[in-house]
Amino acid sequence: MTTGKSDAKTPFSDLGIKLFVLAATVLFLYIAYPLIFPLAMGAVLAVLVHPMYRKLEKKMPVFAASWLLTLGVTLLFLIPFTLLIFFIAKTGFQQVQAWRDLPRSGGGLMESLMGMPAVHDFIERSSRWFPIERQDLLDSIGDLVRTTGLKLADIMAGVMTKLPATFMAMAVIVVSIYFFLVEGKRLVELAKRGSVFSPAQTDHLLKWTGGVCRSVILASLVSGLAQASVEVLFLLILSIPNVALIAGLVFVASFVPLVGSAPVTLIVALQVLLSGRAEAGVALLFAALVIIILDNLIRPLFLKGSANLHPLLGFVAAFGGLQTIGMLGVFLGPIVAAVFVATWQILLVDKTVPASSKAQK
Repeated sequence: MTTGKSDAKTPFSDLGIKLFVLAATVLFLYIAYPLIFPLAMGAVLAVLVHPMYRKLEKKMPVFAASWLLTLGVTLLFLIPFTLLIFFIAKTGFQQVQAWRDLPRSGGGLMESLMGMPAVHDFIERSSRWFPIERQDLLDSIGDLVRTTGLKLADIMAGVMTKLPATFMAMAVIVVSIYFFLVEGKRLVELAKRGSVFSPAQTDHLLKWTGGVCRSVILASLVSGLAQASVEVLFLLILSIPNVALIAGLVFVASFVPLVGSAPVTLIVALQVLLSGRAEAGVALLFAALVIIILDNLIRPLFLKGSANLHPLLGFVAAFGGLQTIGMLGVFLGPIVAAVFVATWQILLVDKTVPASSKAQK
């Protein structure tokens, strides 16, 4: 015969615990929502440098290795990339402001463009099939240029106004890199204990995610640097102005899957070609072709195996991430898409993982 109350849980107590945990989780996510994406970017960068961290922690204390790698990522990637974005926004805003005002005058860019022999012949031939006056076409194109200029100027001005929020996000990324490196092993064990998948499936998913983070970031960085370097080389040889702005646009645009920097390089080449510098324009068109080939050679070397993501899915994920969470979405979008694919592969395709784990038991 026992005295005292029984510690057995009732279904109502289990339900109450689950509801309390759910409420606490929702409240925490609501409070931390503005910082979730910088935290996620910090986790991605921590995974990127984790192989180097494992080598350094054998030679120095954990906190020293973490701070050294965090400092390196900050100085070599975060600060230069952030400054590049704001340089492009500021310089591009000034260029667009001047460009969008040109069609308002009687002469200017549009009149010069319409006066080119190639463009003039094209308009004359088109008028035989489509009844449109030259001045009407000039006014329509001018309105399109002004509208596009206003939209681009608003976007670039919006980027510059987000400077304080960007500095806050960068600080969160830097701090999160350090703590994700220090607490990496504990977080992995926690993920394994709380995973809805089997241990073998969870290991597979974690390894896949780590490979995706490293390959996506490295492929984008190496390919972007190579494309920008080729474009800069041609621009300097041909004495084209605004080299820094064009190179920055090529580098940033290279992070977008499927499309890449092709629109930037082709627009620059066509602009130079229409300005009357035929040889320079043809050379830049050749540079654009070289850059496309270079991207198709470099990117698969890093994406092979660990991040074999379909180009269309990567394109949708990158642009979707850009629309929903900003510049970080270009990096996080393809990673989320790759994890999504890996999860469905575990559930629907990869039947050998759970089967092998059962056989071992």
